[in-house]
Amino acid sequence: MNKVLKKALGFAGALGLTAVMVLAAAPVQASDVDARIQVLERELVQLKQNQESALAAEMKGPSFKYRPGGGLTIAAADNNWSIRFTQRLQVYHSIWLSNENPDAGYQNLELRMRRFRPTINVTSQQGFYAVTWLLNNGSDASGFGGDGYINFDKLNPWLPQLGWGLSPSFKGNTQAGAFRTEDSPFLDALAMGGSQDGSFVLSWTKLPGMGISNITHLQLAWGQDEQDENKQGDDGTSVAFALGLKPLAKTKAMGGLSLASLSYSLGYESLSDTSEGPGNIAGTVQARKPTLAAIGKEEGDHTYVSHGVGWSPLKWLSFAANYATYEADADSGDDIEATDVRLAAQMWLWGPKSGMMGGSKTEGGVSISPLYNVADIDYSGGNAEVTNSGLAIVYYVPGGWMQIHGVWDSLGCEGDCNGNFSDVAEEGDDSYNVFTIIMEYKF
Repeated sequence: MNKVLKKALGFAGALGLTAVMVLAAAPVQASDVDARIQVLERELVQLKQNQESALAAEMKGPSFKYRPGGGLTIAAADNNWSIRFTQRLQVYHSIWLSNENPDAGYQNLELRMRRFRPTINVTSQQGFYAVTWLLNNGSDASGFGGDGYINFDKLNPWLPQLGWGLSPSFKGNTQAGAFRTEDSPFLDALAMGGSQDGSFVLSWTKLPGMGISNITHLQLAWGQDEQDENKQGDDGTSVAFALGLKPLAKTKAMGGLSLASLSYSLGYESLSDTSEGPGNIAGTVQARKPTLAAIGKEEGDHTYVSHGVGWSPLKWLSFAANYATYEADADSGDDIEATDVRLAAQMWLWGPKSGMMGGSKTEGGVSISPLYNVADIDYSGGNAEVTNSGLAIVYYVPGGWMQIHGVWDSLGCEGDCNGNFSDVAEEGDDSYNVFTIIMEYKF
């Protein structure tokens, strides 16, 4: 009996212990189930809210936004697509300060519309795809051009933007810190290293910083560029490279002077089997352009390299220096070699918010920019030295939608120039002076 009783009591104890454990676990399991149900309910509510937001965005009409100088933008409520309309207009009026031959046609009342460029930019997939249509003012071979872009950098900053078309954005001859309206007369005539006409361009503009440095742009281009493919059907090709670097981008100011603003730019372009060269070198902003030097163009291979350094040690003061070389390996043997040096500065005199020694393009204000430029050119006709020095005073309307420039330039040529600038130069002088008023408006 004792053994039987012990077994019975042992069995009853085990059964009781099991019952206690079951009763204790039941509330825990029920609490866990309730928590899971609450999580699912919250997720369901969030899904409903997202669905309602998406439906509301679809039902909501597109937004219209106008920013002075930045154009009119029509965008979907979810930013999936957008259309932006912009307009750029430049009008020049030149006053010849030395004009010994008025009959040559250089009149002080001349106006020149340099640019009239309505532009339409369309994006889709939140900017992943973009197309730009540009209506030119007839200054080049095409009156209407378009470029397409695929912005892979939206997926990863290490991936590039791909541009192709009439003139996809390229910064090969970017003048580091260039503050004047005009380019160098030599580089303007050469028209190399700029936008790649009829090309493919790969651009990296969002690369992560490396140490204290930052790459502002890295570009590769292949195509035609300045080979009049629309007019003459040249078979030559262009290969180009561009680099922008801020070597001290993450350093602090030293002695009150900014170091992070120091910048360097490199541009390279090679043209093969085409007719290219400086041609007629003239001023860049006048209503009419007397020829400073007549160099001509040569059939063959052409190479352009530029280096630029810019620095803004103070908010109101900036400097720039640019050096470029050009070589034409002509099939005829009449090679061309040239160097171009450009020195410029910008000083902000006044801004509506910051007062004296302040201002900016967006804030508005008044700036003054001196410039010195010299190009030395060796060609079959001898040697020519083209110079340009002067001063520009610019008023920026607050918001950046309009600029008014007053530009004084003294342009000339020494050596074997063969130009017709003597029509506006003092008798026996090798240079002339001109004052140009420029109005630039951006819709």
